[in-house]
Amino acid sequence: MECSQPVYTIATAAELTGTTPRMLREYEKAGFIKPGRINGQRRFSSNDVQFIKNIRFYIEKVGMTITGLKLLYMMSPCWEIKQCNQPQCPAYGNYRQKCWEAIRESGSADTRTCRGCPIFLTFQKNRNMKMHQGKDIGPKCFTPNGGKSGGKRPKRNT
Repeated sequence: MECSQPVYTIATAAELTGTTPRMLREYEKAGFIKPGRINGQRRFSSNDVQFIKNIRFYIEKVGMTITGLKLLYMMSPCWEIKQCNQPQCPAYGNYRQKCWEAIRESGSADTRTCRGCPIFLTFQKNRNMKMHQGKDIGPKCFTPNGGKSGGKRPKRNT
């Protein structure tokens, strides 16, 4: 069986990944995964199951939020996140471009593989997401006054 073949129902995928069908729908809504559809029902591939385990690792073990995970996926090379070891891929080792850009420019790989890539899907779904949104980023201990501004917000230059 091919790893990208959608065969698992949502209940089976939830069981294999240690999560619930509702969370799988949330991951889909966030743009992390795009399961196949057979007769209108979601079907997950072995690749989907492996990537859901990756998502759960970052959320549960590392303590990231879904928004933080989106940012990580959008800013990091896919081959680093997926921990693939494919030096023949034109994107492998390329920090300057997104993988789908490097593949498209090289002409030596099939960009259709990107359509099912979780990193590409996250980027596609969230491409208009603002990276900073005018808020302090990081732990409060790294922001002036522990993230407090003495009751007043500083004026913004417009």
